[in-house]
Amino acid sequence: MNRFLLSICALSALALSALSPAAQKPNILFILCDDLGPGDLGVLWQNQQEGKQKFTTPKLDQFAKDGMILSRHYAPAPVCAPSRGSLLTGRHQGHCSIRNNQFDKVLVDEHTLGTVLQHAGYKTAVIGKWGLQGGSVKKGKRGDRNQQLEPSHPLERGFDYFYGYTAHVDGHFQYPYHGNRPIFDGYKDVTDSLKKCYSTDLFTARAKKWITEHVKENPKQPFFTYLSFTAPHAGLRIPTTSHLTAKSNYPSGGGLSGGVQWNDDASKGQINTAAGEFDKGFHPSVANAKGNDDKAWPVYAKRHASMVKRIDDSVSDLVQLLKDLKVDENTLIVFTSDNGTHHEGGADGVVKYKPEYLSTYGPYDGTKRDLWEGGVRMPTLVRWPSHIKDDSRSTTASQFHDWMTTFCDLAGVAAPALSDGVSLVPTLTSKGEQQQGTVYVEYSVGGSTPKYKAFEASRQGQKHGQMQSILIGDYKAVRTNVKNGDEPFEVYHTLKDPKETQNLAGRAEAPKHEDIMAAILRSRRANSSAKRPYDNQLVPALGPELKSPGVVRLKMISEKFPWVPMTEGLEGETKLVKGLTVENGKGVQELSTYLLVPEDGEYQFSLIANGKAVVRLHDAVLIDADSHYSAGESADSGSIHLQQGVHPLKVIYQSAKGKPAMSLQWKTPSGSLENIPSERLGLLE
Repeated sequence: MNRFLLSICALSALALSALSPAAQKPNILFILCDDLGPGDLGVLWQNQQEGKQKFTTPKLDQFAKDGMILSRHYAPAPVCAPSRGSLLTGRHQGHCSIRNNQFDKVLVDEHTLGTVLQHAGYKTAVIGKWGLQGGSVKKGKRGDRNQQLEPSHPLERGFDYFYGYTAHVDGHFQYPYHGNRPIFDGYKDVTDSLKKCYSTDLFTARAKKWITEHVKENPKQPFFTYLSFTAPHAGLRIPTTSHLTAKSNYPSGGGLSGGVQWNDDASKGQINTAAGEFDKGFHPSVANAKGNDDKAWPVYAKRHASMVKRIDDSVSDLVQLLKDLKVDENTLIVFTSDNGTHHEGGADGVVKYKPEYLSTYGPYDGTKRDLWEGGVRMPTLVRWPSHIKDDSRSTTASQFHDWMTTFCDLAGVAAPALSDGVSLVPTLTSKGEQQQGTVYVEYSVGGSTPKYKAFEASRQGQKHGQMQSILIGDYKAVRTNVKNGDEPFEVYHTLKDPKETQNLAGRAEAPKHEDIMAAILRSRRANSSAKRPYDNQLVPALGPELKSPGVVRLKMISEKFPWVPMTEGLEGETKLVKGLTVENGKGVQELSTYLLVPEDGEYQFSLIANGKAVVRLHDAVLIDADSHYSAGESADSGSIHLQQGVHPLKVIYQSAKGKPAMSLQWKTPSGSLENIPSERLGLLE
């Protein structure tokens, strides 16, 4: 997607025009599983398997029938931290501050799903695993551990309520009390009250309690709940034997009066399943299962299937709650995972998981830490009874950063200009025209693709190293173990060939290497904490010269926004002006032009304004003078390597009090810092 060249639908103009006023701000429940593979769901894979080495997820199958399957929804990276960072900030891995294996890193204090939905009038909550808190918990006795040392705690990033693990590794323990891993209610360590509390049950019960209390106390205020399960990540712990029967190990019923329940009196057990034998509650359907060889399933397979089936029951429990509260029709639920199926033992030991037995990578090659489809193509279901057609499916490619723009669209606010996504509302509602978004991954890690017999022979044992992939239309360009940035890409048509068996690189119908590199280099920025071999490659120009020197297209938008907004589709008065000059007027000014770069080399840009601004060159964020910008300061771009020629430039400036003022300077390879000459700006037509 080129933000400069595309004109997208106005916010809500097409997709939401058919919605009633009461439905324009749906409740949102985002359920994120940890290491749930694309082959873990019955409806997506397990039901299709032959033989006896499979398990069912009937509740999630029904969930899919009641809504939509997003069959080509991608994780931002094949591991949890960067995926969560991109989800929360709406920025893909070419822009997100969390990259590679940067677990527990500070989540930069910028716009998050929490902050934007708070501004839109939502009550917000995180329940479960966070892992982006920064710093570390001060150790001490249970109930006395200090969480104030964590600068990007959820309560500091736009969420009204938090209950769960803040540290990444703590989420590897499915029993917080027995693993001595702190669970926090806000800033308070409450682990002492959680004996025999299984994490999936605990987080489900706490989410039910929070949603119930909010709906009853504030029935007219929409809510956003980010429910982040720690399962089925290892350690492979399973529930207690509480409520174990011949057919189930989950409390009967669901919703307000059934299913897992929260006890305010923790002395009786914080949840109703905190009883029976610890870590012995195999799901009855797999407890005595026999495989294709009539031998008992290995214990790791029984444990994994029991964990997934617990999620299956929990999601059904939550749906029943929404029905009981009479908010089901106008609640959007997204169910997905952070990366592909794992093959780990986890910090909590127990036993190592081996995904081959149940083929939880699904019909794809690749697992967690792979850029092949099995590592990044997520099992994703979306349910919204009043607006999503039953039993529907979309093959539109999308990625986690699209949820920021989507949720802003549904909430009736413009997404931050720093966001990289497009709204998926047209896809979800089958109304309006869906814009094609960006699906991009860059990730570096050691190891290699597992040598599973189901995987392509050439892929087995292939080294990871620096990896990268991008979708160009329906073609996926991917490369691994990148050393110098010039290595060729393999190219696959993942809509027709999801297993990536036929490399189309070099064929006439496939994108060329130079086009792939151009799309990548025009949409990402280097990050000093995650250096890449291609960081210093020149961003390709569009052409050699301008046809209308000195001309800038100015769009005046009279509305006010809580942040510098995406301007595509927003109505405003448009005219042609000379140079990057802002005019008198309230609201937002969009300055669109092209920059004629005089020579190949390293450039630096600097912006000073009395308001706030975001500058993009092509699709890359050149300058962020929004989140932390103070009027009058210099906001710098850092180094960017540009090819001689014409590059699209867009400045979105948000006026402040007083006379509008904004200047953009640059430093060329052979010059000093100066205002960009007007003759270096212009249009192509």
